[in-house]
Amino acid sequence: MTQRRLIGYAFAIILGAASLPFAAAQSADYDFYKTRVQPIFLKHRPGHARCVVCHSGAGNGFSLQPLAAGTTDWTEEQSQRNYAVLSRLVAPGDPDSSPLLLHPLAPEAGGDPFHSGGRQFESRNDPDWQTLAAWVRQKPPVEYTNLKVLKGNSQLVGTMRSFNFALRSNCAFCHRPGDFASDANPMKTMARKMIEVAETLKTSLGDKNVTCYTCHRGEEIPRTAPVMRTAAP
Repeated sequence: MTQRRLIGYAFAIILGAASLPFAAAQSADYDFYKTRVQPIFLKHRPGHARCVVCHSGAGNGFSLQPLAAGTTDWTEEQSQRNYAVLSRLVAPGDPDSSPLLLHPLAPEAGGDPFHSGGRQFESRNDPDWQTLAAWVRQKPPVEYTNLKVLKGNSQLVGTMRSFNFALRSNCAFCHRPGDFASDANPMKTMARKMIEVAETLKTSLGDKNVTCYTCHRGEEIPRTAPVMRTAAP
């Protein structure tokens, strides 16, 4: 056996050993999700439809796998797909920046101002909300791919949430549901261009004076002229 090959084996062993803690963390994270988080989406909550009813095969960011006819739970493969989707809707270690927790939370408790499915959680003290928060706190870092303008750091999810507010739209307005890295949705290309425009304007007008909300004002397509009201005849 040559010295070069021995060195190669040594590096392989070192790298493999280094990846074990991360792999173990991912496995534990998935187990937490499957046993404690996923059942929440099948749960009947007083005054609300189950999450799976509206989000099963939904064309938005929170798109759960459809349950097969006659079944009451997801298969292992479906659970893994759900896990991959939900992992993109949280900021690891930071429940306060995670859309999955804030979107269905009442505004009085710090939740988003709009959610078409109603307020599943009136308080952060809700046991199910606490379970979601515990999952996010222990979650290992997520690797973001196909980033061309923004940076894949801990602030990325918070940045995406600011876009949701500014346009009052969900993730699917720019992203392909279930595959956020894809460029299949042409609005994603447009969003990148708009981010670059905003960054250019900030250099002369200041960071706090130019945001997506500056033009969009809660509308997906910003108005370029005021709405003229005519008097009734």
